[in-house]
Amino acid sequence: MNTFFNYFISRLPEIGKLLNQHLQISGIAVLVAIMIGVPSGVMITKNERIAKGILSIAGIFQTIPSLALFGLIIPFLGIGTKPAVFVLFLYSLLPIITNTYIGLKNVDNSTIQAAIGMGMTNFQVLLKVKLPIALSVIMGGIRIATVSMIGTTTIAALIGAGGLGELIFRGIATSNNNLVLCGAIPTAILAFIANYFLGVIEKALDPLVNKNLKIKNRKKLAFASILFFSFGFFQLQKHISKNRYVTVKIGHKTFTEQRILGNMIAIMIEEKTPYKTILNELGGSNINFEAIKNGDIDIYPEYTGTSFLSLLGQKEVLLPKEIFNRVKSIYNEKFELDILEPLGFENTYALAVNRDFSEKFGIIKISDLKKISKDSYLIGGHEFMERVDGLKGMIDTYDINFKRVNSMEPGLIIPTIHSKKADVGVVYSTDGLLEKYDLVVLEDDLKFFPPYEAVITISNKLKKEYPLIEKELKKLNNMFTNKDMQILNLKVTEGIDSEYNTAKDALRSKGLTD
Repeated sequence: MNTFFNYFISRLPEIGKLLNQHLQISGIAVLVAIMIGVPSGVMITKNERIAKGILSIAGIFQTIPSLALFGLIIPFLGIGTKPAVFVLFLYSLLPIITNTYIGLKNVDNSTIQAAIGMGMTNFQVLLKVKLPIALSVIMGGIRIATVSMIGTTTIAALIGAGGLGELIFRGIATSNNNLVLCGAIPTAILAFIANYFLGVIEKALDPLVNKNLKIKNRKKLAFASILFFSFGFFQLQKHISKNRYVTVKIGHKTFTEQRILGNMIAIMIEEKTPYKTILNELGGSNINFEAIKNGDIDIYPEYTGTSFLSLLGQKEVLLPKEIFNRVKSIYNEKFELDILEPLGFENTYALAVNRDFSEKFGIIKISDLKKISKDSYLIGGHEFMERVDGLKGMIDTYDINFKRVNSMEPGLIIPTIHSKKADVGVVYSTDGLLEKYDLVVLEDDLKFFPPYEAVITISNKLKKEYPLIEKELKKLNNMFTNKDMQILNLKVTEGIDSEYNTAKDALRSKGLTD
């Protein structure tokens, strides 16, 4: 317990920053949901057919898995806070609209008739009779939506919106349970606090309770209400003000090496140029590629083989330099993008097995798997299962079929192979855990996987507007070997240091920063 406490304390600045992002996303989303959901619930009370239609539409959004909805919205709204808020707003609508509708419909008819008999108009009846009676039920819907949304916001980290989900996904990727808890515990506490304060408001607004409410409780209600709504408006204003300033937007994928490279790029820009940066942790290659084409990010680290095969759909067998030149040419001609010279290391896909498994069946190269593949279990990352240079291409090239194939979070693959829960794992060749767990990396004897030289993808617009950025980033060319990256990756995976500090130390050791 002491070990986790010390680790948590060491991560407090980062946790605070991500907690603020989490609050910002949640605050804006709930405010927008209230502003749209409550009036919608009021309007549909006038027509039962419209009410059924609106509630059905809001219900449909609840049935779509959150991760799928985030993925579907990227082509329209891009990445970052904007799509995250929009998706969370959609998820929050159903309980708010439903509770508003139910609360108003359940107001006793005799009370409404009495108000009409007193000469009140329909609007006055709504404002002075129906809403005050239904407020407690409406607040119940807001409370349910808010608490649920705080948990769902963790998924927003996958589209570059930030938040506590970043720590959770990094922890999963590096098998670091302490890091997972650093994201999960503050999220749970935040949900508990929100549930408590909104519960106070909900109870105080109940007309049966409010009848005998003491002055002290009224003050609690006023304080909780002001705190809740001020928070939402403050976060909205903060978000608008923040977007007035220009920053260099850096993307990266969801595994350790990419996080280190993303931090290296950010540190080089912030320390060697007058510009500021913002890091966006996105999904796989396609999401980063679409993001940089759409202008949602300006730079992200990539691998030439991935660009050549998966993103551009090229199928020729070429030498590393030829692949680099082909990608560079197509990027400039078709997408107004460019790639800088390789960073010096190559992170190719590879198949790895437990050493006991290798020795038992004599497996030292991929083609050896053919004799036992029908009884073997292969695991790989989600992206690998769909890429041209992934599962299907490898199976066709080597003419092998596995008994069972599953996709999973890349950071869990090596520990799974080490523990013998699966037979063959798709890994990255620079992963430091390969050496730690003494796994056998199989030779790609038919040369299926192309060269995967690490490069920096950059938009031509950024290059033209800020040439100093390209000048400084070129200093990273050929600075890191495969062994360097294995050491850096292992340092983060073992929890010795954060991605940021690891990147900073690596740059300093190469004389690139002070």
